[in-house]
Amino acid sequence: MAETLAQSEKDPAFVAEALYLPGEAFLADQMDIADVDAIHAVRDAAREAIGAALHDPLRATYDRYAHEGEHSIDGAAIGKRSLRNACLAYLSAGGDPSLAKRQFDTAGNMTDSLAALSVLAGIDCPERLAALASFHARWHNDPLVLDKWFSIQATSPLPGTVTAVRDLLTHPDFDLRNPNRIRALVGAFAGANQVRFHDSTGEGYRFLSDIVMQLDPSNPQVAARIVGPLGQWRRMDASRQALMKAELSRILALPGLSKNTYEVVSKSLDH
Repeated sequence: MAETLAQSEKDPAFVAEALYLPGEAFLADQMDIADVDAIHAVRDAAREAIGAALHDPLRATYDRYAHEGEHSIDGAAIGKRSLRNACLAYLSAGGDPSLAKRQFDTAGNMTDSLAALSVLAGIDCPERLAALASFHARWHNDPLVLDKWFSIQATSPLPGTVTAVRDLLTHPDFDLRNPNRIRALVGAFAGANQVRFHDSTGEGYRFLSDIVMQLDPSNPQVAARIVGPLGQWRRMDASRQALMKAELSRILALPGLSKNTYEVVSKSLDH
């Protein structure tokens, strides 16, 4: 990784991609029985170790590609921003929010602002709450950007994320009648937050089944689409399998369950 970083000027976009570790979902796919807790712990430890061992070249690269002048959307500029934000993620992996907060406060483009907010959302610190509030205040009238705000919180690795996502269901800007908003919050949590969706207590599974059951009468198509992660129970350990199957059975027992959701859930249990 150090050798790759040293050649960043040749192709910043390629180097940015090369520096990223495989995602937790990809790593889980390589295992017969996914150990989501071990994957998360080891991947986090690796990120922190890389950030510490390569701190100086990462910081030098980060500073080298600091935005200057008018914001550009050409390929070269996009590649430099990608690399800079890859460096930011590693430099912040130890839990220090200062660099991400400074980038968030001074960001001149949406890419840098979202990257900094994503980093802060994964750190338990006052800066996280301040940045989330600031971002919402600025962008709450832009539906597409607001979807990203919901998704960033839904994919946070912090232990309290399930509770936070439940709380967001009552947020004034969340509407269960809005499919995009459902995908941004509920879909992102269940599909892209491996460690919190698969919490050993089953709280993540219960959250998803509650939403599916609430949504099914009014929008069975969306309910059928978002229930999918519960059908992955065969890839989990015995305890999680039992919890996931119990939620699928609970959905299946719902009076008046739509044909759409019934087909997905029944097939998940039968095969």
